[in-house]
Amino acid sequence: MTPTPSRRGPRQRHATASRASSWALLLGALLSALLAAPLQAGGVLRGGHPGEPDSLDPHAAIAAPALIVNNDLFEALMTLDARGRPVLGAAERYSVSPDGRVYTFVLRPGLVWSDGRPITSADFLYSFRRLANPATGLTGLAAWIDLIQGGKAILQGKAPPDSLGVSAPDARSVRIELVAPAPYFPNIVSLPVFAPMPRHVIEQHGRAWTRPGNIVSNGPFMLQEWRPGQFVRVRRNPRFHAAQQVRLDGVEYHPIADLNAGLRLFRAGQLDTLTNFPPEKLDSLRAEMPGELRLAPSLGVTVYVLNHRSPKLADPRVRRALSLAIDRELITARLVRAGDTPALGLVPPGMAPRGTRPRTPAVPSPAQRVAQARELLTASGYGKERPLELELLYHTSEEHKKVAVAVAAMWQAIGVRTQLRNAERQVVEVATRKGEFEVVRAAWFSAYPDPLGFMTNLRQGSPANSGAYGNPRFEALLAEASRAADAGRRADLLAQAESVLIEDQAVLPLYFIVSRRLVSRRVVGWQDDNLSALRPARWLDLR
Repeated sequence: MTPTPSRRGPRQRHATASRASSWALLLGALLSALLAAPLQAGGVLRGGHPGEPDSLDPHAAIAAPALIVNNDLFEALMTLDARGRPVLGAAERYSVSPDGRVYTFVLRPGLVWSDGRPITSADFLYSFRRLANPATGLTGLAAWIDLIQGGKAILQGKAPPDSLGVSAPDARSVRIELVAPAPYFPNIVSLPVFAPMPRHVIEQHGRAWTRPGNIVSNGPFMLQEWRPGQFVRVRRNPRFHAAQQVRLDGVEYHPIADLNAGLRLFRAGQLDTLTNFPPEKLDSLRAEMPGELRLAPSLGVTVYVLNHRSPKLADPRVRRALSLAIDRELITARLVRAGDTPALGLVPPGMAPRGTRPRTPAVPSPAQRVAQARELLTASGYGKERPLELELLYHTSEEHKKVAVAVAAMWQAIGVRTQLRNAERQVVEVATRKGEFEVVRAAWFSAYPDPLGFMTNLRQGSPANSGAYGNPRFEALLAEASRAADAGRRADLLAQAESVLIEDQAVLPLYFIVSRRLVSRRVVGWQDDNLSALRPARWLDLR
């Protein structure tokens, strides 16, 4: 039988063509949606960070990479969102007393540790007291304890930890009494150092409680594996109160000591994010990877910390000479080259209200600076016959080495002999905490957009004050600022306090930090307007 050819009319052919066109449009839309949207299937985010944690105990950790991992393992009463702003964490709500001094947090119902054991307010009470105890609160972040009633005396060993102004009225309430109003306190209590610590595990395992197989946490992720020198791997915590909102299956934190090696790993697709890269690669990255390059402001400043215990640095004229000799414009324009700006003070220019900037000395020409620095050194007893000799300590990094070499050359021009010493990040930070240095490189980040976030590092008796700086005038101004009810008056007092630091050359500020990162286009949820040093993995996903 010979088949009969189709005899569709124009309308039928048009309808068929329209249906085909509609299906093609629908298919195209579906494919576009699939390509544009995250798969919501998670995956493992691989990040490159400047070193590895020195400890997964938030109360003992010193190295900055530990803060990044611990922020994903532990959750405090508050936590940071994708933009670095404080939001509710383990607490479902909180209230503040009319005078701004008492915070009362109510925990979410049904909170449990990663081993299934219930979390109560007693766990937070134990953790706050453990952090305040000088025997265990080793990290510089313990300095924030002095915001709490009785905290300063406890940190100085003058009162027992149980006298801290934190209480647990019932199983779900945590009451914190501050020394003075601190509107930025929600930012502070978002840090993992204020998260609950698992007392039942700590008492069972002692210092070994953070080892894989022992550690218990309460955050969005839990420790899976730690291979020193290679990576730390965490996986999603199914018992986290918001586990259904966590997209990633896990995170790997890779220590990157060599910035060039880190860049090669990122280019090869072996890293999804990379913190920092060689400054000299900036122009090529702008041209070749504009979608992956992320340059953004931060609440950070690079400083050289001076050890005020050293007789060499006791004379403020010596400290002033060292500062005058540093050409900050040259460092930012030729060495770091990412938009970092020269710093004479501690507080980033955009943070202080208009009219409250500290009194900064006029910057003379390079030749004038060198001449003035030499005069100051001569007046303080140093010269050709008796040159000032210093050791500058920094942690291993090509960028830090370039800056240190440049500064040593600038100091040589005024007659200072500088011995450079580099070491691994953990070694440097332990030496810094113990005061075993003369001059040491540090990056200071504020936990909140307020000048006090930087100046707290120089409070007398504070664990963060590794250089042992002290000035009664500075302390009096900060104390008066904490009592000031008027915001303008408070800002003016803080500007005066920073002026004291600048006049004393309490530290040597170098430049305000621009965040330099590479982020794969696979990463979803990354926010460039996050001014903090933390990018919580809880809010990220992978395509």
